[in-house]
Parts: sequence; structure tokens; C-alpha cells
Amino acid sequence: MNNLLNIDILTKTFDDMPVGVGIFQVTDLDDIESIQYVFMNKVLLYEMRKTKEEVFGKKIMEVAPEAYAHEAGLYVIETYRKVAREHETINLGLVQYSNHMVAGTYECSVHHIQDNYVYVMLRNVTELEKAKNELEKKNKELSEFAYIASHDLKSPLSNISMLVKMIESDYGETLDEHAITFLKFINQSIGRMKNLITDLLEYSTVGNKKEVTQIDCQKLVETVEQDLESTIKETDAQIEIGTLPTLNGYETELSSLFQNLIINAIKFVKPGITPVISITAEKDNGWRFAVKDNGIGISTENPSEIFSIFKRLHTEKHYEGTGIGLAHCKKIVDLHEGKIWVESTPGEGSTFYFTIPQKESA
Repeated sequence: MNNLLNIDILTKTFDDMPVGVGIFQVTDLDDIESIQYVFMNKVLLYEMRKTKEEVFGKKIMEVAPEAYAHEAGLYVIETYRKVAREHETINLGLVQYSNHMVAGTYECSVHHIQDNYVYVMLRNVTELEKAKNELEKKNKELSEFAYIASHDLKSPLSNISMLVKMIESDYGETLDEHAITFLKFINQSIGRMKNLITDLLEYSTVGNKKEVTQIDCQKLVETVEQDLESTIKETDAQIEIGTLPTLNGYETELSSLFQNLIINAIKFVKPGITPVISITAEKDNGWRFAVKDNGIGISTENPSEIFSIFKRLHTEKHYEGTGIGLAHCKKIVDLHEGKIWVESTPGEGSTFYFTIPQKESA
């Protein structure tokens, strides 16, 4: 064994690593029983419940015959042989072990060292996978709760709205100024609540229909602009659309993303200022989009907090909104496995950036 594979050197190098490391020698590429253990660090010995004496220099089939007597085990051995033969690295991803190791989920990769030697890196991710699955379950439950709660709130709100209209219609002439003001407040609150429910429903259903399609972003944004025609005319907003790409993504969600960012840009301007919005894109490991405005800007030490649900930086007295719009945007970008952030100067405007990685169509 040369100096590179000296046990003392290997022990000093790998024993303190937080992942399991094992080195194997494939003495005969055509013989499955020729693979033997050369070295294992403390982590891998612990996971296998073995000692150095039980493993080092032993054939793999001697140490754990039960582990490799089935299809999955044979696949792992074949991977060792392939790496030794072709001098490449193979990532096995998540592997389930139970027979010869602490039962659980492991992240596994096999690498070539030299000649017919390979090394394996094994990380126990059982708890991480459990936490990930639990988080996914909680997120699903939260989305379902938000959907059901929002849906069920619509009916009583409609009843309240109808009763207010009946009071105004039947008793309007007999109501004093205070009563009329109270009814006006109720109507305004109903309107805000309806907007909140609509936004919450949209937020909770992002990605429910996960079908990746090819999207012409140029046409998509032009359609969004047409949908917002009345708002654009009311505010004299100017929207400049650069050359936008065709990409693979979720069309309904991307449409909502652009719509939310444009509405935000129109909404958050100083009184008397004409909103000017530019939308551009450039290639960047996929695409990076920029939605730039001349609004009031964002004055916060932590700009990322504006993407939290129900986070409002301004009172409803000054700027209407539910505090869901930008959280909705982030959820859509997360669905596309991209990132969203903002760069802003208070009083001068903001630029919202988001990335959409390249994705295969369904």
C-alpha cells in the first residue's frame, strides 16, 4: 500500500470528518467477491456497528453478506466496480440501509482514488429527511387550512354585505349621519376582507396544478398589461417591456407574479407622480428578470422581510393592501426553484429581481 493509502494518514485525515468515509479495493473487476475494505473512519464504523479489526483487510462479502444478497446491495457493489473500472464519480443519491448499518436514509457517493481503489462518502440524513417530510406535511396542511378557511369565510361575508344593502335600501331615509357612516365603515371592511380572502386563496393554491409548459414571457406580460388596462389608465402608468424570453415554467403562477409586481409598482408612488415601470430580462443560469419602478422605495434594514406573509411597511390609511402580494411572489419564485430580492433607495424607487432556472417541460 503506498503512502496515500497509509492507514495512519487516512485515520488522521478522515476520522474527525462528520460524514462516513470508506475506502475499498476492487482487486478483480470481474469478481464481485474481490472487493475488500481498506479503511473506514470512525463515523462509518459507528454506522456499521463494526470495529477496525472486524473490517480492515476483509472482503466485503465476509463482513456483511446479508447486505449484498439482494438487488439493492448488488447495485452498490456494481457501482464500486464501475467507478474503479471507468475512473469516474457516481452519486447514488439517497440510499436506504437496514441490514448491516444503523437503519436509516443515507446520502451516498462513490469516487475513484487511483488504480483500482475507490472511496465512498456516506452521510446519515435520516433526521433531516424526517424533518423535511414533516415540514412538507405541515406546509400542505397549512395550505389546505388557508384554502378551507378562506373559502368558508366567503359565505358569511356575502350575508353581511347583503344585510347592509337591505338596511340601506329599507331604512336609508330614516338613518342619521352616524348610522350611515357606520354602514360605510362596514362596507369598507367587507371589501378589505374580500380582498384578503381572495389573496389568501391565491396564495394557498400556488403550484396546485404543477404542469411545466413553454411560456412566451413577452406575450405573457403583454396579456397582464391588457388585464390591468383600467388601472394603468387611471394612473397614467407607463410600462416599458424589454425583450423577454421564452422559457419553461408554470404559466398561471408566472402571470400572477408579473401582475403582483406591476400592481405594487403602480400603487407605491408619491401622490402626483406618474408611475414608470420597466420590465427586462437577461440570461443568468436560466433567466434573471428585473421589474424597476420610480416609487417611494423601501426603507427597511432587512429588505427580505417584505416577502413575509402579512408583512406591511405602510399603514392602510396611506396605501391599501393585504400584505400577501409579495409573499405570493416569493412562493411562485420558490416553486420555480429561483430567488427573489429587491434593491431600493427610499424616495427613488425599487427594482425587484427574480430568477427562473432552466427547467424541462412536461
